[in-house]
Amino acid sequence: MLADIEARLDRPVDGSPPIPEEFRPRICEQDRPTSAILLNQNEKAVAALHVVWRFETVTGRSYRHSQGMLSAQTLLLQFQMTEERRKIFGYWFTILPGSKRYLGESGMVGDNTDVRPPAPGEKWPNRGGCFGGGGGAGMSGGDAVERVTLSLDGVFFIDGEFVGPNREKLFEQTVAPAEACMLVARLAREGHNQGLSPDRILAQIETVTGPASEYPYPPPRVRHRDAPPEEYRQRALLQIAGQLARQRTLPQFTDERIVHMIMGWAEAALPRFRRG
Repeated sequence: MLADIEARLDRPVDGSPPIPEEFRPRICEQDRPTSAILLNQNEKAVAALHVVWRFETVTGRSYRHSQGMLSAQTLLLQFQMTEERRKIFGYWFTILPGSKRYLGESGMVGDNTDVRPPAPGEKWPNRGGCFGGGGGAGMSGGDAVERVTLSLDGVFFIDGEFVGPNREKLFEQTVAPAEACMLVARLAREGHNQGLSPDRILAQIETVTGPASEYPYPPPRVRHRDAPPEEYRQRALLQIAGQLARQRTLPQFTDERIVHMIMGWAEAALPRFRRG
């Protein structure tokens, strides 16, 4: 399986994302002792996952390293994604049933070409723009490591089902922004239906999100992994506040355009998020 992944990495198929050489994912030799290969044996595609390495050294020291390997928000929170991009992202940024990935501390390597080539509508358009892959250097330096445990802390499937212990709170980090966007979209639609002016609608939204000027942007992350879901929702609302505040400073974003954009969030085809 490793040889197959390496071969496909060296010979990308037609329609692969044009990733610049410095951002191409690599299989780092220093990662090999702590790496694994993930094989999706589920009947559904994986849209996001979070993995955790736990290290125990010969001196008795223990530490951990966690990393998200796919972005849940790329596919699961499709508030402004065209059908064309949805097909492309659904192929290149998921793990299809039967597909495999190399998981190393420097990142994830592999793509869905090991189960089927991209369909015509799934090929990356030849007009630039691409997300980088891979990651940084490995994290397991220091004392000699005696034992390594690699575990899946959370997996999101494409239909919104989540499985895993969720100690890294991938579920809350994904669901909270969805709830916040739908709440704000509902406020915008209600204000529009009532005939309120765009500036009054945005003022009402600010009473829920809070004024972005009073908070740093981006807002600080939720520090405690056992924090209640409300803290994740509040951070998501502050992110929306910051986004809207920045847009209102740009000449191409009138208040009316922003309100219509927010109302469009209500039309997003979100999955039914649930714990498996």
